Formats: sequence, structure tokens, C-alpha cells
Amino acid sequence: MNEREIVLDILLEMEKGNNSRSLIRNVLLRYDYLLPQQKAFIKRVSEGTLERRITLDYIIDQYASVKTKKQKPLIRNVLRLSVYQIFYMDQVPDSAVLNEAVNLTAKRGFAKLKGFVNAVLRNIVRYKDKIIFPLPKKSDEKSCINALSVTYSMPELICRIFLSEYGYEKTEQIFKTFLFPRPVIIRMDERYTASEMEQLAKEMEDFMHETGIKKFSIKKNDLLSYAYELSHTDNITYLPGFEEGRWVVQDPSSMLVSEVAGIKKGDIVADVCSAPGGKTMHAAAKGAAKVYSRDLTEYKTSLIKENIERMRLEDIVECKVADATVHDDFLEDRCDVLYLDVPCSGLGIIGRKGDIKYSVTKDMLKSLTSLQKEIVQKSWNYVKKGGIMMYSTCTLNSRENEEIVEWICKELPFERVDITKNLPVKLQGEESAKEGYLKLIPGMYNTDGFFMAKLRRI
Repeated sequence: MNEREIVLDILLEMEKGNNSRSLIRNVLLRYDYLLPQQKAFIKRVSEGTLERRITLDYIIDQYASVKTKKQKPLIRNVLRLSVYQIFYMDQVPDSAVLNEAVNLTAKRGFAKLKGFVNAVLRNIVRYKDKIIFPLPKKSDEKSCINALSVTYSMPELICRIFLSEYGYEKTEQIFKTFLFPRPVIIRMDERYTASEMEQLAKEMEDFMHETGIKKFSIKKNDLLSYAYELSHTDNITYLPGFEEGRWVVQDPSSMLVSEVAGIKKGDIVADVCSAPGGKTMHAAAKGAAKVYSRDLTEYKTSLIKENIERMRLEDIVECKVADATVHDDFLEDRCDVLYLDVPCSGLGIIGRKGDIKYSVTKDMLKSLTSLQKEIVQKSWNYVKKGGIMMYSTCTLNSRENEEIVEWICKELPFERVDITKNLPVKLQGEESAKEGYLKLIPGMYNTDGFFMAKLRRI
């Protein structure tokens, strides 16, 4: 199979509801013998076609006699991956895209539809500079939603949520940021010195350049000295320091939770929704004497355990399967710090996980807030009196963030803690820090969208 056929099969599996991230990762592992540029093409077109699906369907529907919703899944996805290349990959000649699409259609048993595919794509190529996208009328919510949805490939429900909270201009900026490529960010183990971290970064760069990936680069993150940004990466598990447990993939927004928590040497920490274990391991690196790491399934805890072993933290971290909605008597009044990184809608990490946006529904949002409250109710008294609860999500929806914090402080014995001094200098000007919480907006500090609040048990 050529690269486009592999992409087509990935897209067809995605339509069945398979997780896009694990699917693409598994496919790339299966075809690990391919050249780096071939694997990069597969990843780029698969992820890009999913990410831009609403926009691609809008374009196709301008020129197709049969609209995308009524097309056969194989034809629909041949057109989508082709239009993605035409509009978003300048290095691929349009003629090559057309030829490959027609050949792929015939090869997969739809020779009778070659003419349809060819005609649609030829018209799109011919008139691609004349396609009119909907424009917003700022006083008309419906037109704003339609414009945002088509232009930034965002479901209308999410457009409505963001518009109501952030207004048109800020929403548009957030949606633009979601479409920018995000670097892989790693946290160097803080048990190493700054000079040792720099030396390891140099070893990574030398290794990648020696293996032919000349565009690879690594640089320090602006917020945290132990965070490094990697660009033009392939399989990062080959990089120096991975097997030795000297670094782990983690976004700075997640790293900030342990910074804000103010963990001291000897603290007891519980992380009850912890997979894949980034905050658990960071708490251990900060000096916690014991970290009780929990998650719902064997699969999730296996990921945590794998990372714990690689990072040489088995003596500090105890990891096991547990349901956060079931109270754990063992943890009651035991913890100096409790991490509650609760299940959420993920509206802050759409830029990294493009499939999230297609699964958001009103019912799902409603059930999530109920689940978040249930987890808080069952877990809050794990915190010692005077101890800290760190409530966090990777969403930007106030119903899952500020409103939950307000509810906690009203219904339970907790108060907000000023987090200003715990933040990096660049973030200390955020007004909400004095109120005990921080909301990171994509595009402002080169982080994922994230929310965290620091609450002290009274």
C-alpha cells in the first residue's frame, strides 16, 4: 500500500469511532520500516484531514452533486484527504493529488465513481481561489457561529460555548491557535542539574541530526526552566535519555499544577485521576515522600506504571486501579496535597487532540459536571486540615471550572489560596491568581488550554 491508501484506511477507521491518536500511533508503529518523510506524510494528512473535516466538507459540497453526508464512506474520505492536500500542502502538486485519488478509487473497488471523484477535484482545483467562505455579522450570533464553524472546522455547539464566554475576537484567536502545529514538550527530571539538562538536550539534537532529521530542534520553554520544546520529531522514544528515565512528555500547563501546589519534601500526595501519570511523577520529583496514584482501568494504570518504572520512581509512587467516585477510607485525612485532575470536555486541548471536538454534546457536558462534583464529594476529605486540593481540567468551559470551584468553596470546608508567588514571573500578572485560580488560554503563553485552582482545607 502507498501512503495515501494507508491514510484512507485510517480515516475509514476513524469514522467507526476509533480513537484517532492511538490509531495513528499504532499504524505508524506497524509501518515503522517506512522512511521518516513517508511516516510524516501519513501523520500529517491523517491528522490534518480529521482536524479540518468540517471545512473540507464545506468545500467539497460546493462542487459535488452528491453531498458529503450522502456519499459512500470511501469516496467521502478519498475526497477529504485529497482536498486537504490541495488546500494545505503546497509541496504536493495538484495533478499528483488528482491522479492518486482516481487510482485509489479504482483500486478499492469503485471504478464506476472515478469520473465523479475526478470531476469534483478538478473543479475544486480550478476554482480553489474563488471559494467563498461565510463571513460573520457581529450582531447576528447565528452568522458568527456559521463563520467560525466553517472557517476553523469547529462544531457549532463548541462555537456557541466559546462565543458566550469569550466573544467573537477572542474565540477566533483561540480557534486559530488550535490549528497551529504544537511542539512536543518534555519535562526534564528535576533530580538532574540545569547543566545536565542542557547537556542532554545537546545529545538529543546531535542524535537526531546524525540520523538525518536536520530540521529537529530543541529549546527551553519560556515558562519553566526544566521544560523543553521539541519540533520535527518522529518516534521520540528513540531519543537519548528516554530509556534512562531522564525526561517525560508533559505540557507546561500540567507542570504548573505541581509548581502551584507548593509541594514540600516529605509531603504525602494523592492523584486520583492520574493517567498517564505526568503530575504523579512531577510530585515525586518535587520531593514528595509518597504519591498514591489511582485511575479507573488496568490499561490506564499500566501506562502510569510503565512511566513510573522508566523514571525510577517505584519506591515513591504506589499505583493501583481505583474508581474516583468511590471513597477510599485509607486515604482519608492522609494527604498534604490532593490532585483532582477530573474528567472533562477537553476544550483546551483541541489543538493536540483534534477528535475531541466531534464528540462534545450537551448531554455529555451536563453529565461531566455531575461526575466532577461526585469525584470532589468522594475525595475532598483525603486532604488533611490545612492541606491543599489542586482542582484542574484541560477545558475552557466555566461550568466545569470556575463554577465547580465556587461550588466547592460554598459546600465544602475549603478556601481559595493566592497563587501569585507560586507562578512563573510571566504569569504573575494574571488577575485571577489572587483569587486562587489560573486559566491558560491557547495562544497566550504557548501552552495548552488549562484551568487550575488551589484550595486549602479549613
